[in-house]
Amino acid sequence: MSVEQFRRRADECRRLAAASRNASDKAFWLALVERWQALENQTVARPVRDKSQSPRRRQPEMLAEG
Repeated sequence: MSVEQFRRRADECRRLAAASRNASDKAFWLALVERWQALENQTVARPVRDKSQSPRRRQPEMLAEG
């Protein structure tokens, strides 16, 4: 999932929390907001991996050489 998808999910949960009449429902949605934000932060903090160097992409080349 992309950072933008995490943000959209968090925004949706915020809207649902604002619309909730029940305090426990509101707390549930706000807890989900925190989880989506944590996932977003982990994604942002993770270094971007060069997919051209992944073992799956190198494997056919190695077989062709051998």
